[in-house]
Amino acid sequence: MKFIATLFFGLLAFISLVSGAPVQLQERDVFVPPVLLPNSQSVWKVGTRQTVTWDVSKPPKQITNNKARIVLVTNGRLDFEHPLAIDIDVLAGKAHVTVPHVAPGKNYQILVFGDSGNTGEFFTITA
Repeated sequence: MKFIATLFFGLLAFISLVSGAPVQLQERDVFVPPVLLPNSQSVWKVGTRQTVTWDVSKPPKQITNNKARIVLVTNGRLDFEHPLAIDIDVLAGKAHVTVPHVAPGKNYQILVFGDSGNTGEFFTITA
């Protein structure tokens, strides 16, 4: 019985020691490619097919998440429920999207979201 108690407390001590040990974290690279188009001069029409482009000239050596998502931002509100594109290769530098049926305005932005997000300039969508 004494052996089992010693073994039990020894196992508890080992678990306590291991759980308190510092954890070696893998370094994560964050890639925030600037959105080039659409920009402040862009005018998109509802229902048309457009191209979103972003700068991929300076990616990190290793990208933790290479799949990007493109989201429309309206008045600072990110529409994650209706992404314009998903599972895009973040190193592709461009993706084709269809302009959704939204109210005309000058308060739209594009967010390219992969490891991190980067929101482009405000642009216009017309009816």
